[in-house]
Amino acid sequence: MSNRLNSIERNIYVTGFMASGKSTLARSLANELDLPYKDLDKEIEMRERQTIQKIFDHKGEAYFRNKEHSTLIDLTETFKGIVSLGGGALQDQHLVDLLKTKGILISVQAPFEKIVKRVQSSTERPILYDKEGKIKSEATLKTELKTLYSNRLRFYEQAQITLDTSEFESQQDLIKAAIDKIKRHV
Repeated sequence: MSNRLNSIERNIYVTGFMASGKSTLARSLANELDLPYKDLDKEIEMRERQTIQKIFDHKGEAYFRNKEHSTLIDLTETFKGIVSLGGGALQDQHLVDLLKTKGILISVQAPFEKIVKRVQSSTERPILYDKEGKIKSEATLKTELKTLYSNRLRFYEQAQITLDTSEFESQQDLIKAAIDKIKRHV
């Protein structure tokens, strides 16, 4: 395969806000580059033996964030390949610096309205529900998403590579651009 990057010795971490397309891009890159792939959320679900939603419901967000942090630290030491991060995985500057030392950090951006629609169409996102388990209004959801995004943006902006999905006509074009940029960092 002409796109295979045999010289990659560091991990590739794909970050971005929820529903930005980071997992899709990370899986596609892993297939295209013939590299192992892990989804941080799926890894946590496997280790905890329950869904992210159930972890939030039964143990709370703080517990989940601690597990997310420790699982990601573990993956930096035990896994070589491409890792798709959860939207809130970059919790502090130390973690961002560590990931950039251990690998290449790619930030995926998508138009805000597209993110809102994707979140609304998924039943698995904890932010979609209020404390009583009912779906939030669109206005409430947009306000909360904007707040979260603005709080996390400073971490996403530190990635070595940034890809705005709205700049590409197809997923294949996005993958090609990502591979070209990765080649410049290895």
